Amino acid sequence: MIGIDFGTSNTAVATASGEVLRIDHGDALFRTVLFYPEDSPETLAGSEAIERYQDDNAGRFIQSMKTWLPSQSFTRTQLRERTLSLEELIAVFLRKVGEAVKQQGHTTEAVVLGRPARFSTDPKVDAFAEARLLKAAQLAGFGAVRFLIEPIAAALAYEASLKRDEVVLVADFGAGTSDLTVMRLGPRHRAQPDRSGDVIASGGVYVGGDRFDAAIMKQKLFPHFGAGSTYLPALGAKRMTMPTYVSSRLLSWNEMSLIREKKTRELIDLMLRSSDRKPAIEALHDLVMYNLGFRLYRAIEAAKVRLSTSTKTTLDFEEERISIHETITRAEFETASAHLIDELEACTDEVLSRVPAGLRVDSVFLTGGSSHVPAVRRLFARKFGEERLRTADAFTSVVEGLGRAAPMNFAAS
Repeated sequence: MIGIDFGTSNTAVATASGEVLRIDHGDALFRTVLFYPEDSPETLAGSEAIERYQDDNAGRFIQSMKTWLPSQSFTRTQLRERTLSLEELIAVFLRKVGEAVKQQGHTTEAVVLGRPARFSTDPKVDAFAEARLLKAAQLAGFGAVRFLIEPIAAALAYEASLKRDEVVLVADFGAGTSDLTVMRLGPRHRAQPDRSGDVIASGGVYVGGDRFDAAIMKQKLFPHFGAGSTYLPALGAKRMTMPTYVSSRLLSWNEMSLIREKKTRELIDLMLRSSDRKPAIEALHDLVMYNLGFRLYRAIEAAKVRLSTSTKTTLDFEEERISIHETITRAEFETASAHLIDELEACTDEVLSRVPAGLRVDSVFLTGGSSHVPAVRRLFARKFGEERLRTADAFTSVVEGLGRAAPMNFAAS
């Protein structure tokens, strides 16, 4: 029995004892990516996919597969000679994870698989997304599969350290979503096979690490790729501003490939000939045509992480005709991402509104990468007081809880 946290950016596996397996060449985090090289029939996943992609980016690099689960518009994609459904694509990745698990002497015959508190606010879409993930797990060769909401899994990991019963708000910040759950935890509840009765309220919002990264891109890097520049659409015509649909696709690594479509490529060629900021359009061209989006967003993410402990950092990125040396202050980052904090606060207030009057939240457990963002922590400190905030390993709390939940989930069946 194992628990698997299939994440937007990273995937992890834990045993029933809560031990996190090091499944990617000694690393506990298995990057949720696939790479299909053009010159080879093999399919690579995790760190191997990243290394090959960075050495020679000729091929298809696929990430953030989880974010497409609620999307009914994403049905199939062409890879080499095959057309794969999203379920088949995710199954390719999960099969790679399963192979790594088996190499460590464990099986995928009984799996507790994490899922967000909400794939969608629409119950039908939410059920559709879960059904797709279940089908992917089955196609990957997993045996019995049970789902557990990720913030509840994080709560179970935190519960292992409690010496007394508490009412806890668990906030799990992923790359794609932030999920919140208010739950009764502690020694008296720990042995219960069904914990659904301990959940007081839960909710989620599409505020995650990816959107914090996008905020930096929009606030600080858009000008480097031609945002606001002008060009001549035809001889004798008035100059036009670069369409916002081009720059907006830079906000999501997944959407950058859409700029390579014929119509947009032709527009970039036109802008290269007549732009008032030709070096920026050259940078845009190379970013898209040389598939450099993943590397750029790795640099953005690294700068964001540094801003958690420093008030100022420099983002350096030199590739092809792209030359970026941009100073970013924490204050600038917080201004750029203020709308995300507002969305997160609104979600928190909505969840708390469903907690019975008079019931006190004893502690707040923050986990996930964005729990380190100072503005996120300040939000919860302002609402509950710094003394009630708790943290643990930001990236493995969920999977530890999924693993610990496995015996109870399968015993209950």
